[in-house]
Amino acid sequence: MTTTTSPPTYSLQGTLPRLPVPSLEATCKLYLQTLLPLQTQQEHADTTSKVQDFVTSDLGKALQQRLIDMDQNSPFNWLEDNFWIKKAYLEWREALMVNSNYYILGKDDDHHPAELLQGLPTGQFSQFQLRRAASLIYWALDYKEILEREELPVDMARTQPFCMWQYSRIFGVTRIPMPHCDSLIQPDPASLTHVIVLACDQMYKLKVYHQVNGTRQRVSIDALESDLTSIVKHASHKINQQVPVPLLSSWHRDRWTEARTHLLALDPAKNRENMSTIEHGLFAVSLDDHTHGPTAAERSRTGFFGNLGLGVGHNRWFDKSFTLLVENNGKATLMGEHSPVDALTVSYMWDHALHHSVKYAGLTGSPTSLTTNVEHLTWTTNAATQTYLAQAQRDGDALFARSDSHVLHYLEYGTDWVKRTGKVPPDAYFQMVLQLAYYRAHGQVTPTYETASTRKYLHGRTETIRTCSIDTKHFVEAFDQANVSAKEKYDLLVKATSSHRKYTQIASDGQGCDRHLLALRLLNMDHPAPGTTTPAPMHPIFTDPIFSASQQWRLSTSGLQAGDQLMGTGFGATFKDGYGINYMAARTLIKFGIEVKTDEASLSASNFATVITQALQDMRQVCEQVNSAGKEASMVRL
Repeated sequence: MTTTTSPPTYSLQGTLPRLPVPSLEATCKLYLQTLLPLQTQQEHADTTSKVQDFVTSDLGKALQQRLIDMDQNSPFNWLEDNFWIKKAYLEWREALMVNSNYYILGKDDDHHPAELLQGLPTGQFSQFQLRRAASLIYWALDYKEILEREELPVDMARTQPFCMWQYSRIFGVTRIPMPHCDSLIQPDPASLTHVIVLACDQMYKLKVYHQVNGTRQRVSIDALESDLTSIVKHASHKINQQVPVPLLSSWHRDRWTEARTHLLALDPAKNRENMSTIEHGLFAVSLDDHTHGPTAAERSRTGFFGNLGLGVGHNRWFDKSFTLLVENNGKATLMGEHSPVDALTVSYMWDHALHHSVKYAGLTGSPTSLTTNVEHLTWTTNAATQTYLAQAQRDGDALFARSDSHVLHYLEYGTDWVKRTGKVPPDAYFQMVLQLAYYRAHGQVTPTYETASTRKYLHGRTETIRTCSIDTKHFVEAFDQANVSAKEKYDLLVKATSSHRKYTQIASDGQGCDRHLLALRLLNMDHPAPGTTTPAPMHPIFTDPIFSASQQWRLSTSGLQAGDQLMGTGFGATFKDGYGINYMAARTLIKFGIEVKTDEASLSASNFATVITQALQDMRQVCEQVNSAGKEASMVRL
């Protein structure tokens, strides 16, 4: 990784502004604007009356002042410190598997053996797989050390530094299941010396640092390969085989809490020590003696659901901040737990690890037993543990049956063409592609979530871009009309992308409406009525059906980096009749990861990919027809 003379990684944190508290008037005005494509004229008039009452009411003003007080007493910002991580992640009780965790597919290695790409029988490990896993571990640790030395350049937008706090949340973080609301634990990563390796549902503590003349040094790739070889031999030979405790981490959060508590109570010494070992691991590594298939779409299932040769949810500890998955054909994927850090930040670490090709010459010597760097974690379990495992398996199988995923690699054009010929902002253009695809598939527009980064502020994370606007509605409704000219369609596209770009800027400036309204609604829930200690009734702005309906993100979308080393990324759909879509727009191609629930209101993931492909082609045709015609006319005049 190339470092620069940029200021030290975390040195500009003290210069960053705090996330603003938007004005009540501005938030409510923006909120009403976003409802226009979703309501009839009468519905919008009724909602407008409720919103205007909220702005002028004593309750609305009081809630706004409470939020300002909260901001002034928050160490970093009012949103992350008090609301967001709990409400968006830790209080959500659904299983992390597919519902919350994301995957990022890595490219094949430059020295990938061709015969491995054809597949390997289930139940076998390959030496190249282990060598590649060792290399990925080594270079992931290299990235950690770059962060510790503060040599990673500060992310900048022109002269505006971005908050680098999330980079400190990549390593050593583990989510702990707790009743009603989970928690996060993170020992100092600089003090941690091991990773957690999973093979055949067995868990191992692998030491990745050792002391040399009083100095801590990374274990070499050769030594790591030897250690991993000893692990898979031990696991595949079923030596002191343990029940598949990792499966429990795939379960509903309240049930996993119950099962974990049972394990700890059953043997407070051994089982607690194991949990602490897992929680103090820098990250996890899953070695699969299976491949679900070589295509990106097939690999997405492995990224979401575990080693499917063993079963849904197996050979993963879903609570680790990230897990490096290496299948027996040598293909590699990262699985991330979303709560401590956003996927974009983690993707840079993954890109760094993948950038270093495996130099493979075959293992010299082969360990016959676990090496001294490895410890097998053994558990005390009983019949109740087996019951929990059976129930977790049943629920995991049902979740798998309801999920469908696909990865689309569209190779005909990318951001270069959009800038040169489309002449609109690339991200806005690809959002309009998704708007058109959804409209064609379902005959209506839908509330759409896109992630905006608020990292220009201290501890900023995200705000919602409400992509579906009145301008996008006009665009998609007109696009397939025979009586609308190409020029008119293009003009509507330009207007829609312009509106999207304006909203993106508003959201990135911390002035979006969703996070602010979330905080005000939560404060309303415990705000005392005047002269009493009884909570005031919820204001009609929050009980109005459109309030929740406008947040039913049937299109939940997010863009990632261009990702030359990355072959696809995805997360689960938020609603059962919706689509979860993560995309990576590069100069000459774009990659879409799509997940849907198998509900009759949704297309299959592959069918929706087909609709997206057609939208990409049709919008290109319109842009070229209009802009190429204009260029030719100018040449004639010359």
